[in-house]
Amino acid sequence: MARIFIVDDEPIIGIGLKTLIWEYKRFSEIDTFTDGVSALSSIMANPPDVVLTDIRMPRMDGLELCRNIQQLKLFTKVVVLSGYGDFAYAQKCMSYGVQEYLLKPITEIELFPVLDKMLAMREAALISFTLFEQWIDHLEEAVWMLDKVRANQLLEEGKRELFAAQTDIQQYQRVYDAVTLLLKKLNARGAYRIEVKPLFEENTVITITYEWFQAEVGIWIQRLSEYRNHERINVLEAAIQYIDEHLFEEELSLDMVAGRLGVTPTYFSHYFKKNTNETFVQYRMRKRIDKAKQLLAVPHYKIIDIGTEVGYDSYPHFSRVFKKATGYSPTEYRGLLGIR
Repeated sequence: MARIFIVDDEPIIGIGLKTLIWEYKRFSEIDTFTDGVSALSSIMANPPDVVLTDIRMPRMDGLELCRNIQQLKLFTKVVVLSGYGDFAYAQKCMSYGVQEYLLKPITEIELFPVLDKMLAMREAALISFTLFEQWIDHLEEAVWMLDKVRANQLLEEGKRELFAAQTDIQQYQRVYDAVTLLLKKLNARGAYRIEVKPLFEENTVITITYEWFQAEVGIWIQRLSEYRNHERINVLEAAIQYIDEHLFEEELSLDMVAGRLGVTPTYFSHYFKKNTNETFVQYRMRKRIDKAKQLLAVPHYKIIDIGTEVGYDSYPHFSRVFKKATGYSPTEYRGLLGIR
């Protein structure tokens, strides 16, 4: 269930709207406020799904409240409800990302369809942002790996699937978010800091478009390439080196190796399988079993100690894995070698 805040300096109107919206039966929480300052404080602490606000209020009016909500970049959808039919108000509200502007007095016939629309937009925005974050993660990985082909593929996918249906204002905001989030993720790696020219400064305003963003990504890849002397990170070589160095540690996992290399487990899993024709687990098991065979050929090694030596937490576990891989138990295998 969703949550809605009603902001109106006339308490009786707030109570009336709250009663009306309860009849709508799609909000589990309805809070009322008599000024923008107290409303904004609660919005910042726990953003609601929808804000229904008046324009003229003390301390902070509705326009200022809308401007602050826009700057917070929240999923919250805003509907302005006012007794003033001045087009300038509506125009100003829309510039602050307000979705609807309604005139008082309001009835359920006018309000409920608008609330339907707000909740539908909320659901779409939540799904869209999840996909957007996943796309940014993949793009950040491609840039970090200096994988121009993959980066270009992702940029084209983003253009078709995440940015194409947006208005100019929506696309501007989404591109700004993409630049900010991608830079944050890249710079969090700490090896080389990527800078972008200030988007807003005196006498300079960059036109933020998707095409500009595509060009910027190409520039970032070039800068990283120059920093690394044009050498791409060899993920496979680095992965195998790390795995082999930690092969016999019980806790060695795919997540651990991916984290060490600075890539996501999903990316690493697909990359490793594509380049070795075996999964990480298969590779780890094969290498451990090979080492176990070598140790089993040394008579003075106790079989019960060999399992621990090659990274298994218990002898029964080691014995099951060994038999699955070779068709023999460790004892049977040693017997085949003529060792008793």
